[in-house]
Amino acid sequence: MHPSKRSRSRLVLAALAAFALVGATVHSQFSHPTPAQANPTQVDSAVIGWEGDWWAAMAHRDGSFDVQAAGRGFTVSFGIYNNPAKVQWFNAEGFYPALVTQFERDNSTVTITSFGDKLTLGGNDFVAVYSRVRVFNHDSVPHTLDPAPSPQLIKLNSVSTTVAAGQTATHDYVVASDRFGNTYPWPSDATLAGAGGYDSHYAHMKSYWDGRLAGIAQIDLPDKRLVNAFKAGFIYTNIVKDGNRLNVGENGYDRMFDHDLIGMVVSLIEQGDLAVAKTYLPLLFHDQYPDAVYKFAWPWAAYLQKTGDTAYVSANFTTISNMVHQIPGARTGPGNTMKRSEGVDSWGAWTVDNQSALFGLLAYKYIAQALGNTTETTWATAQYDSLFAAVNTQLQKTITDNNLTYLPCAMDQPNSANRCGNVTNDANWASMFLFGRWNWNGLLFGAAQTGPMATLVDATYDYGFAHLSGLDPHTYGGYPGYSTAYNAGYGEAGLASARHRTEGIYGYQFMVSNTQSGPFSWWEGIPTAGTTNWSPGNHATSGTGSSPHMWGQTNASKVLLNSLVAEKSNGQVIVGRGVPSEFLRGGATVKATNVAIAGGNRMGATITSTGSTISLTLSGSTPSGGTQFSLPAFIGNIASATAGTIDNTSGTVTLAPGTTSVTVTLATAPAYRQLGGLDLGGYCKSIGHIGGVSLDGTDAYSWKCVTSSGAHIGMDMDDACAWGYRTVAAAFSRYSTFSNPYSWQCWAS
Repeated sequence: MHPSKRSRSRLVLAALAAFALVGATVHSQFSHPTPAQANPTQVDSAVIGWEGDWWAAMAHRDGSFDVQAAGRGFTVSFGIYNNPAKVQWFNAEGFYPALVTQFERDNSTVTITSFGDKLTLGGNDFVAVYSRVRVFNHDSVPHTLDPAPSPQLIKLNSVSTTVAAGQTATHDYVVASDRFGNTYPWPSDATLAGAGGYDSHYAHMKSYWDGRLAGIAQIDLPDKRLVNAFKAGFIYTNIVKDGNRLNVGENGYDRMFDHDLIGMVVSLIEQGDLAVAKTYLPLLFHDQYPDAVYKFAWPWAAYLQKTGDTAYVSANFTTISNMVHQIPGARTGPGNTMKRSEGVDSWGAWTVDNQSALFGLLAYKYIAQALGNTTETTWATAQYDSLFAAVNTQLQKTITDNNLTYLPCAMDQPNSANRCGNVTNDANWASMFLFGRWNWNGLLFGAAQTGPMATLVDATYDYGFAHLSGLDPHTYGGYPGYSTAYNAGYGEAGLASARHRTEGIYGYQFMVSNTQSGPFSWWEGIPTAGTTNWSPGNHATSGTGSSPHMWGQTNASKVLLNSLVAEKSNGQVIVGRGVPSEFLRGGATVKATNVAIAGGNRMGATITSTGSTISLTLSGSTPSGGTQFSLPAFIGNIASATAGTIDNTSGTVTLAPGTTSVTVTLATAPAYRQLGGLDLGGYCKSIGHIGGVSLDGTDAYSWKCVTSSGAHIGMDMDDACAWGYRTVAAAFSRYSTFSNPYSWQCWAS
């Protein structure tokens, strides 16, 4: 979506359409008072706060953060930060919403860590931000380093600013940042200071988010950055939301938007956050983009599938039906297809709208069938068939008339006639592959994959990537520009293709390596990216929309999880559909557990590899429709399988319900190309270990990073390859000889 027009279109606050939902309270859209933000558009932006808070603090890589609550409006900063040549900025322990800034000053290592915790004081709920400035003097002489905190911070301890050689000084602070939309008085300084110290509140914060994460799918991958991004994305989504309103951002888009909300709710349902899913459904609305009307049934279908809660969905079926029944009347576009709209933020007859309508009818048909409503099932089937025929006819006409080899983003134009092709590096050429939802999600809901929308998926990815100018692999462009927060999500349709099934994961890896604007945070639009003093990796150097942008991030989480495990509407589970061959190297493990499947059940899938054989082990509940083991590496490459039915052409091994394991022997093991060696000293320094690298033994695992204290610690060689080859998807490490520490190389497909 194009952020400039998207921003203008969203200046008018949306109102809920006048319809009633049964069994839940309908909340109207609302407007926040405008906060007095110090620098809300600062490129390096992330959030710290608490689930459902009204104004999360916006954090920045210099350790500062903006307290945004109405009546507050100030920036907290630390004068000890002196714009160093290199700074690390990351989530504590990999993914927690405690953001750590680390840098060197005066032969000392300085870390600034800030996080939000919920406090109840005098019966009133608040969010307080706790900050710790830690100074480790690794010099041989004392240094005086004052944190120089902003005056709004309340000291929690009293420590000298002079730090002896080899010693550490720890300074703790707190400030109230939010009161969940209430107007009761802020707590006094004495009350806040008496409410406990940094360590106890950090432990409470950590315990809370551990509990929330325990309720969703658990993933484990060779690329641990994706595991942490998945966890952080779930946490950020819950911090950015206001109450149970799934807002898109904090420093922009701080409200709900109709088609964003639909995608965000489905992603959370698929992740398994079912305990609160029911509170989101009543908030669905539809007065901004027509595809929100077309896809209105989708979250209800997802909820029904995962929970089996027919009573709740049946009680609200009239509302769902009334929405979907608007689709036939909107068929005023070319060839009796869907009406023209600003679906890609400019006027046209967009393919994405037609795919959205088709997919919405599929979701509605699923609901009607599940509820035993034969009349509506028949109606949805007829409407789908009619629209599908019209869409295929119109698209084929446009393709034939213009000698196209790709799926156009408009029903009646080649891409060269609109922004999808006549604007350099505009990502909307792939708009239908994410926002249309027909290719992959349609496949999951039983759509026959025929016609140009299905047959031209691979060709369209090829076309789109080839027509970008001067960009790195695995980005789709921006609005226009370098990339977007939807970069992983644009790979979703690839899961329904033959040759681009791994684009979702590759696109997510690209985002992590090249375009973060905060730790696991991204702007919606990313016009430019490059080197900054934040290391490791490249990062956004400009941004539009919001950062973090939760619709983009929930799309990334969805395609990542679907690449591992996805459930069809008939109860069959697809495992491994988007797993790249780099994750199947000998000794690697891909794992997803606690995955939500039909009827409130949970299952797990573990993929292990020897290189030439790939094994799958299922755990938890049994999928009612069996399992389809479908790795990209299987296509035309299965020699044998210990169980199930082999389809070598599609690359699948189908297991009957109750079969819990299979080992597949490949005709040819995946082949990898050698990228080159590793700059281990540069890598260690990029992650803040200023002593560089040390070889402490004679085997391959004897390389250690040297910290500022002189400690020698192990390193992640795969992460070193990702750092050294940031534009190469899924780069990984391996040694040729265990006894030769110099035999490490980086590899990729």
